[in-house]
Amino acid sequence: MTVAISTLLPDARIELPGIPEPVLTGALYRVTRKFFWESEAWRYTSDNGLDWTLNQLALNLPVAGTDMPVNTVIKRVDDVKYSSTGAGDGYTTIVPFQTRDELDRWDANWRHATGSSPNAWTNDADGLALITPQVETTVTLAFLVRVIIAPVFTATTDTLPEVLYYENEEAIRSGILHELMKQPGKDWTNADMSIFYKAIYDDGVKMAKSRANASYGQPKGEMAYGGIGGQQDRQRDDYGRR
Repeated sequence: MTVAISTLLPDARIELPGIPEPVLTGALYRVTRKFFWESEAWRYTSDNGLDWTLNQLALNLPVAGTDMPVNTVIKRVDDVKYSSTGAGDGYTTIVPFQTRDELDRWDANWRHATGSSPNAWTNDADGLALITPQVETTVTLAFLVRVIIAPVFTATTDTLPEVLYYENEEAIRSGILHELMKQPGKDWTNADMSIFYKAIYDDGVKMAKSRANASYGQPKGEMAYGGIGGQQDRQRDDYGRR
């Protein structure tokens, strides 16, 4: 089940006197995309297995409209499972995430290594992911991939899954009001209320991220290490830098 994101507009419009409809709709689309980009709350497992392609370091990614919802874009890969013979025997092997630093320490030549089974994956720029080693013979339907996605709305594709909509509608609505009320010199300008709604939006992003982490685990770019006297968390970016 899905809900049109435009359902949020009537409540927002009440607090924005005289706002043109295109301005309000544009803010709705931008803020909703920004919300899911920041919170990483929308995690989607590909509808189809993806090939492990000969002489290709980059992991094939799900395609919008074929392997994942049509109105979405990938932020980054979150999880990779492997099937040695494709979908026939199920995706029973979890391919571990490694940072680039960890891969370099394991094998400085990891970018050029070849083999018949995957050892690890790592994040690359622009939402891509790399698989090491490069496969010696193409394996069709080898991987089932979970990705973090965000919506890209148009007039004809403006829906969210029902659960994601109802969990986050107040935060998204508050983000719209914050963005528009902070604009100077408009009939709907309200600096004080903009600050108020910004706090609600920020809390909503944190809560959505927390719910997603509780359901799917910590994002693979965050590694936890034991420290003296207890656990110590160290966050790294997608390239393994602290």
